[in-house]
Amino acid sequence: MEFNKLFGFLGILKKSIKIMLKNGRLLAIVTSIYLIIAPVFYVWNISTIKPIIFDFSTKSIQLASLDPRGLPFSQDLASILKDIKVLLGIELAFLLALFLTSLFAQTAIIFLTEASYKSKKIYVNDLMVRVPRSSTRLFITCFHVALLRVGYIYFGFVTLMVPTIMFSGHKIVSKVILWVLMIFLVILYLYLSVVWLMSSVISVLEECSGIEALGKAGKLVKGNKLEGFSLNLMFNLLAYAFYHVLSKRSAGIRTELTQAFLQFFLMSCICLLVVLELQAYAVFYFECKKSHGEEIELQGSVEYSKISNMPLVIGEDLA
Repeated sequence: MEFNKLFGFLGILKKSIKIMLKNGRLLAIVTSIYLIIAPVFYVWNISTIKPIIFDFSTKSIQLASLDPRGLPFSQDLASILKDIKVLLGIELAFLLALFLTSLFAQTAIIFLTEASYKSKKIYVNDLMVRVPRSSTRLFITCFHVALLRVGYIYFGFVTLMVPTIMFSGHKIVSKVILWVLMIFLVILYLYLSVVWLMSSVISVLEECSGIEALGKAGKLVKGNKLEGFSLNLMFNLLAYAFYHVLSKRSAGIRTELTQAFLQFFLMSCICLLVVLELQAYAVFYFECKKSHGEEIELQGSVEYSKISNMPLVIGEDLA
């Protein structure tokens, strides 16, 4: 049974590929916009901060050789502080633009997947009405998930530091323990993030967000976590493979234009994987509801409502 659950993600992937064709045109438009805008922001950010980082590094090296009481030291220090402010401003603008683009695109993709799953036609006007309100809920949930991820990173850092300190005199033992712990922490992260990803889908499709969405996601994936884990594992392995291969390719390239193209292509591949994972998790959402015996479509906001499995007894006196 557990073995079937582990590979049950293949059925989810098959369904998500089939339903892509039902609202294929609108989904292709939304996906294409996302796959262009997000990588453009990424390449623009890299090309903008490169000269600033180079200037910052050069001045920092020069600063070490200057007299702290001299005028050149003060001028270089002021210039370094200015570079830091500019760098932080650019990074903030980049992260905000990328986050808003991803937020709206992901919300639209989840809606389109829902419509395709229910065999409904959805139009641009529908998206324009539903996406802004749902994006607010998704933002709140993403904020809570980000806090959980930061907490997990801190937990992972402490977990890795303890054996490093304890076995500092035994390099081989320390390395083996660190690798085992790192693999364990990655697997645990992928397992926990099943609930985090499901909460994003719930925030878009239901009238809830934040802690409430996380709580509903935890209940909904109960008994189906291995399928969600398998989806996570597959998409993360693909993302790592793309990143590893393209990073090696771009390492020996000195032409900035070619590097920019490879960076654009890499980011596009990762964004495409994000789209496919969101579609798969939207399908997974409905499959989880089915497995719990819950109605898929209700009037108004989607709420949980158990369907009774007891047979109806005709003529039974209920008085």
